[in-house]
Amino acid sequence: MGCRAVCPSWKNMRFLWKGFFGGALGVCCTPQVLEQLQPGALGTMLVAQLKTHQGAQKKYAIKQVECIDQHQANVALKEAMDLLKLCHSNICAYKELFLTWSNEVSSLFLCLVMQHSGQGDLSALIKEKRQKSEKITDMVVQKFLGQMVDALFYIHKQNIWHRNLKPSNILVTGEPSFMLSDFSTETLMKDELKWKMRVEEESKSWMAPETFGFSFTEKSDIWSLGCVLLDMMSCFVLNAEEINSLLRDIRGDSSCLEGVLTLMQDGESSYLPFFPLLVMMLQIEPCMRPTARDLVTVPFVGKCLTFAGDTSIKLKKFLPPTITDVLLQGGVESVLEFMQAFWDIEEVQAKGIQHLASFVHDKSAFPSLLTCTEVITLAMKIHTDSLDLQVEGCTLLLEILSQALEQEVMMALDESVASCLLHTVRKHSENEEFLSMLCTLLMMVSASANGLVLPVCYLSLNTLVPPISRLLSGTKIPDSVEFLWFSEVAAENLRKVGIIPDLLSILRRFLHNDKICFSCCAVLWSLAVSGCLTDSDYEPTAALLLDALRVNPQRAVLVKNGCLALASLVRLSEAAALAILLDSKGSGIELIKDEYHLHSNEPGVAEALCLLMNEMVQYDEVMLYMRSQKMEKLLCEIKFQFPFSTEVQTLVDATLFKLRKEKKCFV
Repeated sequence: MGCRAVCPSWKNMRFLWKGFFGGALGVCCTPQVLEQLQPGALGTMLVAQLKTHQGAQKKYAIKQVECIDQHQANVALKEAMDLLKLCHSNICAYKELFLTWSNEVSSLFLCLVMQHSGQGDLSALIKEKRQKSEKITDMVVQKFLGQMVDALFYIHKQNIWHRNLKPSNILVTGEPSFMLSDFSTETLMKDELKWKMRVEEESKSWMAPETFGFSFTEKSDIWSLGCVLLDMMSCFVLNAEEINSLLRDIRGDSSCLEGVLTLMQDGESSYLPFFPLLVMMLQIEPCMRPTARDLVTVPFVGKCLTFAGDTSIKLKKFLPPTITDVLLQGGVESVLEFMQAFWDIEEVQAKGIQHLASFVHDKSAFPSLLTCTEVITLAMKIHTDSLDLQVEGCTLLLEILSQALEQEVMMALDESVASCLLHTVRKHSENEEFLSMLCTLLMMVSASANGLVLPVCYLSLNTLVPPISRLLSGTKIPDSVEFLWFSEVAAENLRKVGIIPDLLSILRRFLHNDKICFSCCAVLWSLAVSGCLTDSDYEPTAALLLDALRVNPQRAVLVKNGCLALASLVRLSEAAALAILLDSKGSGIELIKDEYHLHSNEPGVAEALCLLMNEMVQYDEVMLYMRSQKMEKLLCEIKFQFPFSTEVQTLVDATLFKLRKEKKCFV
């Protein structure tokens, strides 16, 4: 099928539009096409007006893009759906998307309905200034740059690229103000046939070097923005042919930029602050170009953002480095005072955390460090976008908590600490390495709270689990370390802030990460023992714990914690016990057998498995099934393997007694 620059007529589109406008806008209306704009590289733009029965009139722009076939149309439609969720003052809002067939040209079209501003675009403004040899004032250019960086920061944060950024796709409204419009999808931009037949050389001037190989990233948008910025700044010294030639040359040799910068500097010095930005944005190698997030950290761009009006970017504040360094030279108390005085300055909080970390191995400073957790977590909460600060904050908290647990010191960790950590988990859930650290920290938080710290006991036997011996600093926890102390207060705080759905989601996504699974199993055990799970949590939690054991069968301490968590769930609910038996991925009974034979020399694993089996036989239906699976044989094998373990012997005897007693009753 050819790629024609022909759009379906209004008559062929009329019925579909009536269906869209009547259904989507909830009003009975009659659409009227006012004009068909000049066809672009990828499609045609129509301006339509709606007139309701009440007499109100609304205008919309409809972009029609011809598709090769049904598959391309469906993929492009799916990709474009993300555009409907964009809501930003400098982005032209999308109202609806739909597909339609034109009998006139026998083609399928993707239609994108946008708000219509009624204003011109940036290309018209540049053309007007170029004809008059007038410069665009630096204030207008600053506002443009601030608004565009803000808009790109917003879309890139959602993994959406514009892919077709050029002056004609930037609307100009009153003041003036600027709006991104006419986004494109990956599928349509990679239509090589259409590019060869439809796209003129002038339209390619704004494209980044890598996009000629159909590779589009956020860095491609930055290149295009740099080209638009250069066009605006040079309109009083270069004509249209010259700027297009320059943009083509820069794609192959960035040194070509130097000549025009010198030319503009001779004619207008107010543009000087923009020159370093142009050099940064027009780097041929994408890896050398800044992201929108990087640009935000440039002081001059920060100034431009202040002209942009309401922005989605939280501008950073700074103190002179000499002041920060001097004020952070004192002890723990002075550092805390300094951090509390400048909550909104990220650099102060980051350096404060770094300075506090220097006291970790100072025994005399440790009592003071115990009071720092609230300040550290508040700094993390306020500056949640800074991954570096989050990592340093978590590392310091791990150091403090590990020493506190080792020395059996009670910590004042309230609900706000749990809330902050959960917020951080949600914000950085895609960073697996950092998430592993966070889960470890959550595991340790559930062992410390402003309240009585209780050792976990086997409730049916009243035998204590051996206490924790040592937690090493950093993010790695060796297999020898066991998480064996819980605080009911801490578990309740975690429940209050809504940790359970997030914890299950993390465990589901990162079953392959044994460190994350280990931590999640420990926290779930804490929550179950403390009675913080609800009826709706039992079955999905049991299923996920079984998955964790299946995916990570080799790590003994994880198997132990997983089984202890399952035992706590089974004690609370028969539904959890049945979920173990009837799991869709295989019987939990077989998994219990496999885990024991894999760790038959590990008394801790054997003890946890015996506890789980003992809890399961308390339910008649479950007990009958376990008897049918010859669990007596496994229990006797465990009893023979660990003759000197009082805990194992007691658990096995109690479980066998239940199985055999019920057997006699049934006989």
